[in-house]
Amino acid sequence: MSTDAEPPAERYGTGLRALLVQMAPPYGFTLATFTSGGLAAHFQGGAPGPWDILLFLLGAFTGYAVMAAATTGLLLRVHPRPIPLNSWQMVHVIPLSVVFVLALASAYFVAYPVAWFTNGAALTLGYLGSLAWVLRFLRRKDDAMLGGP
Repeated sequence: MSTDAEPPAERYGTGLRALLVQMAPPYGFTLATFTSGGLAAHFQGGAPGPWDILLFLLGAFTGYAVMAAATTGLLLRVHPRPIPLNSWQMVHVIPLSVVFVLALASAYFVAYPVAWFTNGAALTLGYLGSLAWVLRFLRRKDDAMLGGP
């Protein structure tokens, strides 16, 4: 926590750490979206048209709805808590690797135009699913190694 007694360099570092923690998931999702869309464009014949983009959007939405339904049933009110992140978790090596593999497989093996839909779904399911795994299950391992709960 920053106080006025901290030197300016420490206040900057504290603020930067707080910003990085808040921006890590949206930043990673942005990278994953570009990766997924770029792979789809490459293997599906170039720049997407409006219908391709709509299919990608519907796939991403469907993936998000599946994740929400799996965790809340879509009817429960969710009260989010802060997400504790270690520095290595903010780098997104595992989630972005998962998205790359899923998007590559979707773009390469699924025929046009369905590949745009499956690529959008692969983006959302792959990123959110693997990031949740990294944040929760690998966090338990860190806690065990440090003697925490």
